[in-house]
Amino acid sequence: MNKPDIYKYDDFRLYLKDCYQFRSLEIPKYSYRKFAREAGFTNPGYINDVIKGNRTLSKSALDKVCRVFNLNQKESEFLGLLVNYGQTKKENDKEECYRQILFRRSRSAFTRLNPALVRYYQDYRYPLVRSAIEVKDFRGNYESLSRFLSPPLPTTLLKKIIRDLCDWGLIQQKPNGQYVITQKFIEPPETMAQLIRQLNREWITQGKDALSRFSPEERHISSILLGISRQTKEKIRRKIDLFRQEIFDLIETDSVPEVLMQLSIQYFPKSATEIKS
Repeated sequence: MNKPDIYKYDDFRLYLKDCYQFRSLEIPKYSYRKFAREAGFTNPGYINDVIKGNRTLSKSALDKVCRVFNLNQKESEFLGLLVNYGQTKKENDKEECYRQILFRRSRSAFTRLNPALVRYYQDYRYPLVRSAIEVKDFRGNYESLSRFLSPPLPTTLLKKIIRDLCDWGLIQQKPNGQYVITQKFIEPPETMAQLIRQLNREWITQGKDALSRFSPEERHISSILLGISRQTKEKIRRKIDLFRQEIFDLIETDSVPEVLMQLSIQYFPKSATEIKS
């Protein structure tokens, strides 16, 4: 196990968990009690409580954790941003904090070594254009590609996105001039879950416009409130997972793609969870 790269993480608790596991491999018979002695915590289970989400991480505790995990100044500052992002309740503060995280990450060695991993998922237009390349016979006609997308993208922006996707090895140009997607694709790790949540939020936001932009024959959008048991709730969730897999199987056998569609599935609580005694 290599030392965790803090710039890969969105969740500070997951980072602390991985750092503790890494230190446990370095030091035989390492324990939470030993960590507490090193950090100066009176509670031997403090860091475990933080990792599990049962406690918050204060500024003074953060400084102690950084010292034990041997973080330099920049890494310590980045961890502070992750902690603020993970613990703040105000949405505006959360968004501002995440912008700072993205800025710091963009200047890190991680981003220079993994540009596709960060920038591809940071901007929804990259996966949009890559998917369009898979569907459309694109040979450099940016005006035609722009008209194919809904809504269209400026041709100057399309040129930059195509150039970046080529540089990252996610698409390539064949000898006949046609651009095609490649098999070289990096799935985002669990450590960057928030980046994917941001991308999903953007896709869902765009879905709102589909109600007015497309006729009922071109789209299907419906919502229903369900009063159900916990057992049925889990059955529906599993059926949604199976449905997603069936969609992926259909795509695998579809050898002649012609159009680009967005499929969003939303299933979430609209009431508080009551615990029956």
